[in-house]
Amino acid sequence: MNAQLSSTNALDFDLEAIKLKSDKIISAVMWIYFGFGLAISFVYDTQLIALGVGSLCLAAYFLVKALMPQSNLYQYVAGVVLALFMAQFIYQMHGLMEMHFFAFIASLLLITYQNWKLQIPVTLTVVVHHSLFAWLQYAGNKEIYFTQLEYMDLQTFVFHAGLAAVIFGISGYWAYDLRKTTKKAAENTDNFQKQLSNVNNNILFAEEISKGNLHHDYELKDNGDELGASLIRMRKSLLLAGQREQEEKFISLGINKIAEILRSSMDGIEQLSDALIRGLVKYLNINQGAIFIVEGEGEQQGLVLKACFAYERKKFLEKRIGVNEGLVGQCFLEQEMIYLTDVPGNYIRITSGLGDATPSAVLLMPVKTTDEIVGVIELASFIEFNPNHIEFIRKACENIASAIISAHTTDKIKALLEDSQMQTEEMRAQEEEMRQNMEELQATQEEMEKQKLEMEGYLKGIYSTMAYIEFNTDGVVQTANELFQKAMGYNLTEIVGKHHRMFVTQEYAVSDDYQQMWSDLNDGKIFQAEVHRVKKSGEAIWLMAVYFPIFNAMGEVAKVTKIAVDITETKNLQRSALLQAETLKEKEEELRQNLEEITKVQQELERMNQEIEEVRLMEKERAENQINSQKKIMEQYVQRAKEKETSLEQKIKELQEQIPIKQGPASL
Repeated sequence: MNAQLSSTNALDFDLEAIKLKSDKIISAVMWIYFGFGLAISFVYDTQLIALGVGSLCLAAYFLVKALMPQSNLYQYVAGVVLALFMAQFIYQMHGLMEMHFFAFIASLLLITYQNWKLQIPVTLTVVVHHSLFAWLQYAGNKEIYFTQLEYMDLQTFVFHAGLAAVIFGISGYWAYDLRKTTKKAAENTDNFQKQLSNVNNNILFAEEISKGNLHHDYELKDNGDELGASLIRMRKSLLLAGQREQEEKFISLGINKIAEILRSSMDGIEQLSDALIRGLVKYLNINQGAIFIVEGEGEQQGLVLKACFAYERKKFLEKRIGVNEGLVGQCFLEQEMIYLTDVPGNYIRITSGLGDATPSAVLLMPVKTTDEIVGVIELASFIEFNPNHIEFIRKACENIASAIISAHTTDKIKALLEDSQMQTEEMRAQEEEMRQNMEELQATQEEMEKQKLEMEGYLKGIYSTMAYIEFNTDGVVQTANELFQKAMGYNLTEIVGKHHRMFVTQEYAVSDDYQQMWSDLNDGKIFQAEVHRVKKSGEAIWLMAVYFPIFNAMGEVAKVTKIAVDITETKNLQRSALLQAETLKEKEEELRQNLEEITKVQQELERMNQEIEEVRLMEKERAENQINSQKKIMEQYVQRAKEKETSLEQKIKELQEQIPIKQGPASL
């Protein structure tokens, strides 16, 4: 048996061994009894009884044992058989009293099975034999032998039976006590085996811990194994200590990396921001990050996106957020971290070559020192940030804030130096240049306004004679003129806000050609073709249509305009009259030319509008700034020209004293 036996299995094993040993003893005794019967048969000439009864007893015992090997019934049969041998011997010896002791020998032999119940068949057989044979003998049947006494009174019989009962009872008690002792020994053996197994397992576990394998799989198999529990607690303490060490190492290495970036990226705030956000995203092994720096004063104050980094590629985006707008503004105003694990689907998207998805966690951390906040860092990841990462980001932001303040200070000093050096030289040239620019601006504006009016008039005339509709870049209707509404059978409220798919067949709406058309339009390509459309009534209509994208000032597609002419009648005439094909072809060509001209005019108009607006804004701003500046400068120029050169150096020193210059990030 191995060390994993339960106490029940150990007891069964012991009892099986006891049973086998007892079976050998009983089998041997059976043959001894049979031989003894044969031996004494020659005294009173009872060979027939010895052979007949003895053979039947042996046959009963060995036959039951052979037919039912898994049952203990043969042990009870053995008790009866041994008692019957006693009766046989008494009969053979004509009631010799000493033959009664064979019943006691049988009782003692049955103790070896350690089953007190085996005393019952011996006791019952003896009681029945003694009672029946004593009654038969004293009733006058001289051939029935119970005792050699001529007479036995009831008192003697009771004493005889009582002493026999005491012997059988003592034998039963000893069988019971031996079984109990055997069970206790089995339990002790099992406990010892368990303890030995626990000790061996604990030794193996301790060896794994000594090798540094703190993640070795180990479970207590016994709640009383205090050594194993202590080893598990020790492993837990070592794991916690190792984890704390790794966390501290992660923060220390990260801060050193940030410090290295700060030391090597001090050429400007843009370069510094770009290097910092790239370093943070890569070190944290997250998916996306952005850094917003505060700019402006008072109502003009806002958070400007200086750098954005995602999926191993840098993104430069022009984005400005008010200090009271969105989560970035909230983080700036409250100067406290914002951590989201339930990110709204429309808040931010992480894009990769496989598609885009909503991040699992978004962290916004204020970039601040003890006295001043200079921006906000926003980080997004598909996995949640652990407390160790958050603590590292918090400490890194303190160093970043100090570096940004120093960078701002350096930029201001450089700008002041450059302005002071260039101001004297530029003052004289600016006034003349301003006059020329104002005259050129005025002439340009007048010419552009004239051209704009001409273009708008031309287009207005075209739009009044042709169907016209506008879509956003997703294909959703924004507006349409009456000719388009009349041609398609809809009113304006029925189509505004609906997708262009409502005008085409279901088969075409899901086709690759249809998807490609909108993809090309969003890429800035013009789409021109004869198109098949479906009216509100379900009637088919053919249009000669031109879809052309309209660009905004940033050069991006802002909307899509469609100009169309109903050529359904022409198509029908083509089918019915081949003779008019040439005429229709010329008409279509003319329509194409007109549409191309319209497209060119529309694009030219948009371009001119863009140029007019850009020039007007640029020149207006520049003119206002120059006028205001030159008025003040020219009024004081004569009086302060000589003083400026002598006081310039003193002014720079005063500025340097007023603005504290920080040499780099705080020491770690």
